[in-house]
Amino acid sequence: MINLIPLLAAAALVSLQCLSAYARIDDAKLELDNRLLPNEIPAAIPSPKRRTVGKYVKISGPPPETARFVPGTTLVLECEIMGNPAPFAGWLKNGVPVSDFEEDTNEIFSINPLSPARLTSKFVIRTASNGDVFTCVASSGLRENSASTTVYVEGSGSDSILNEIMPSKPIITAFYNDLFQLVGTSATLPCRAFSPTKTQVLWMDNNENVVYGSNRLRVLPSGDLHISGISWDDMGSWTCSVKNAYGRDVMETFLYPLVAR
Repeated sequence: MINLIPLLAAAALVSLQCLSAYARIDDAKLELDNRLLPNEIPAAIPSPKRRTVGKYVKISGPPPETARFVPGTTLVLECEIMGNPAPFAGWLKNGVPVSDFEEDTNEIFSINPLSPARLTSKFVIRTASNGDVFTCVASSGLRENSASTTVYVEGSGSDSILNEIMPSKPIITAFYNDLFQLVGTSATLPCRAFSPTKTQVLWMDNNENVVYGSNRLRVLPSGDLHISGISWDDMGSWTCSVKNAYGRDVMETFLYPLVAR
């Protein structure tokens, strides 16, 4: 008869050795798991630098490439400009600077160099020769851009003589559509106008109150509005109305106060 005791003893010994080996493996896994750091907080990621608007000037709404002029009438060329700092528009006739307002009202715009803006400039043509070229010159700091219109006189291929122009309502020729300005600084909102007769300029603030003049608000002889110490309360549309005996023209400037960072 086969003695089963030694075989059982050997099997028991092998079983114990296997259990011991598995225990060591399990212990190793537990040790590995214990070395993990649950909910570990990653190192702080540096915040990206704030993107700033670079300096630029762009004619976003150029005047037409060609236009027809009827003697005895007026032709209005419009030029819309975006820029940082706030842009300025000048006009040339055949390469020579021209102006559609008197020198005593041709004041320089008071501009904070950190202020982006969108400007509309209109040039009123009362007389022209066939083939004249009128150019809108957009300036912002040292940057310039331009767009030109060639004018053809209707019914004539030669120089035309200005006929008598009937009186008409005024035309606002320069204003900011939008202006961004730092809180605490001052700004001048332009409102330049062409009119063959005497005009009256009226400004309304962002609460639709008539601006009569104060320590902060002042209407300049040019028709521009000067605002001192801009605050958050100044955000909104400021309205300029220019009228004469034959009608009026109205424009709005939206003022965005900014905080320096």
